[in-house]
Amino acid sequence: MSASRIIVGLDLGSHRVRVVVAEVHEDGRLKVLGLGTVPSEGIRKGIVVGFEPALDSVRRSVAEAERSSGLELRSVFASVTGDHFRALRSEGVHAKEGESREITPEDMEQVVRVARSVQLPPGFRIQHTLPIDFVLDGRGGIKDPVGMDGVRLQAEVLLILGEISVLENAAKVIQKAGLNVEGLVFSPLATALAALQEAEREEGVVLMDIGAGTTEILVLWEGAVRHTEVLPLGGANVTRDLSIGLNVSLEDAERLKLDHATLLAARDPAQRFAIRQVGQDEDRYVTAETLRSIVEPRIRELLDLAWERALKGEHARRPGTGVVLCGGGATLRGLAETAAQLYERSVRLGAPLQQEGLTAELQDPRYTPTVGLLHYGYRRLGSAAWSDARAKSGSRGLARWLHARGKRQGK
Repeated sequence: MSASRIIVGLDLGSHRVRVVVAEVHEDGRLKVLGLGTVPSEGIRKGIVVGFEPALDSVRRSVAEAERSSGLELRSVFASVTGDHFRALRSEGVHAKEGESREITPEDMEQVVRVARSVQLPPGFRIQHTLPIDFVLDGRGGIKDPVGMDGVRLQAEVLLILGEISVLENAAKVIQKAGLNVEGLVFSPLATALAALQEAEREEGVVLMDIGAGTTEILVLWEGAVRHTEVLPLGGANVTRDLSIGLNVSLEDAERLKLDHATLLAARDPAQRFAIRQVGQDEDRYVTAETLRSIVEPRIRELLDLAWERALKGEHARRPGTGVVLCGGGATLRGLAETAAQLYERSVRLGAPLQQEGLTAELQDPRYTPTVGLLHYGYRRLGSAAWSDARAKSGSRGLARWLHARGKRQGK
């Protein structure tokens, strides 16, 4: 087995740290070899807040993945998130010189380089450069101008900015665990790779990944990312409300949320579930309707806020734009139906798209960004097979914004 075919994805989540090891075949098919998942410590709302606890979580998840795969892991593609991320639109212009009018990859690199030459907020760096549109001699709507004839090339890009200290601390935790960082990937980009269908990316979609500590929003249209934001709210807020409202531990509140909470009208609102209140020795009981009365207001608030942020990307306003919900928070019963009612458009629950080589455990909304890292890693490693697969799949639009530029950490 060639080491170059082994790709490892590491998801630094606020609830769990997940590691997936896979062998990627030349045609892009995945074969999952190992999995490690442990409770996340020292990571809050996607940001490292305790170095040693976070390091311990990474080490334990990696050790578990190594045991299950039988491999010694040396490098990873890791997801990062947090409300420090910002999106900035920029434009660049490049005029060809010489007799040749044919646009080359070097011309593409140059015009994007010009678009990246903007003044950044203090303490931030460009983490990803995502092309939106190219204009050649005044004619726009061009996705890939390489090979076309023209003189004046313009590029519109979306720059994803991240706070340097936050990104460096995430990389440092991983490196201290004995791993090389092949790339730090803005988490919703990885999620989009695993969960979105080609038609959705082209026709318009709002991706919402509801994690424990954050909700990530990504708006795509015509294969390009048009807007993105990260809310510092997630499923943990619902758990906390249950804990306070019922006077139970956070652990018991999480169990109640996952096992019994629903946004749908209960068949029997008076159905009771046992709870153990803090400081009490005997079980008490809570009804299904009481659970719903606590959970529903917080969820509706989260969905309203997420939609408000999504609408900053004008393409989210289009009637045909659908919504895909991912993440552990999206597994709450009745969430998709509630979102569809609020947004008045089609909503579906997203998970890694069906693919040979993915285990049943990985075909779950919680693992979407981790699986997406495997796809991202395959593309970033520059496999020659990707060029052929891209041409066959028609996904050139998506491929354009996957080529993050800069340092190995994905700057």
